[in-house]
Amino acid sequence: MTDRMNALLRTAVVVGSVVLMQGTSRAQDAADPTGALFEKQCYSCHNIGSGKKKGPDLKGILQRRDRAWLHKFIASPKSMKASGDKIAVGLFREFAPEEMPDQMLTPLQIEDFLNFIDKVTKSGKVFVPQSGQLSRPVRPGDIEAGYAYFTGKKKLAAGGPACISCHSVQGVTPLGGGTLGLDLTQANARYTNIELASILKAPAFPTMSRLFANNPLTDEEVVQVFAYLQSTKTRTPDPGRSAFAFVLIGMAGTVACLGLMNFRWRARLRTGVRKDFVAQAVERHRKNLRSADHSHRAGRDA
Repeated sequence: MTDRMNALLRTAVVVGSVVLMQGTSRAQDAADPTGALFEKQCYSCHNIGSGKKKGPDLKGILQRRDRAWLHKFIASPKSMKASGDKIAVGLFREFAPEEMPDQMLTPLQIEDFLNFIDKVTKSGKVFVPQSGQLSRPVRPGDIEAGYAYFTGKKKLAAGGPACISCHSVQGVTPLGGGTLGLDLTQANARYTNIELASILKAPAFPTMSRLFANNPLTDEEVVQVFAYLQSTKTRTPDPGRSAFAFVLIGMAGTVACLGLMNFRWRARLRTGVRKDFVAQAVERHRKNLRSADHSHRAGRDA
């Protein structure tokens, strides 16, 4: 009964947070042409209202910086740093080792970006890119379905590999999962809802992008895997458990190999030419024993 209640509680938390993600925090700005360009050019490093990433959160940037200064910095941040500008130098120091490259943008595009950021700021919402929006709210049952996709118990529609091939989650299986990629136990603690959905829709990591370039998750699969990963964010990763599991697997494999070798070695006497040699040797031995026994009897009778 307790397990059932815990499962229901986890589902309620996931459903509630995703409804929030699709409701009050969702701005209509992703459909804006400038919003689409912002997603392509800037979103990998900057949020508007969701906190710092590789670079600063741009919410309220026009209230913190002079518009003319922003034009110069966005066009060529490296030149601003080289000139000794205190604000530019401070930003490069704060977000090291990341360095914002010079932007190939026209003054008009920069002005559009600034106006767009100001509009989102004044709306009281946050920027939600198209790639970060779920197709529907999470429903009861999505966590279990996401677990099935993660572990490979249910195949992905486009034929992509199961997450467990490269990743693990605390408690996903007795032996854990793969170690090529990160442990995803707290993936939704490291990434916001928006970022996690965006990664599942269009992963930017080199290995994942190659694996899923022609095998993307469907909208329904994104929702369900998202639900599962969000349900695990309160667990604590245990890297030692995975290491122990691999040691255990190695020991079991060694024992199995030795058992197979022993079986094959014992079977050598029953196969091929050796079988005939052994049979002949056994027969000669028996004849020798009979002959010796006969001679012994003959000598005793004499």
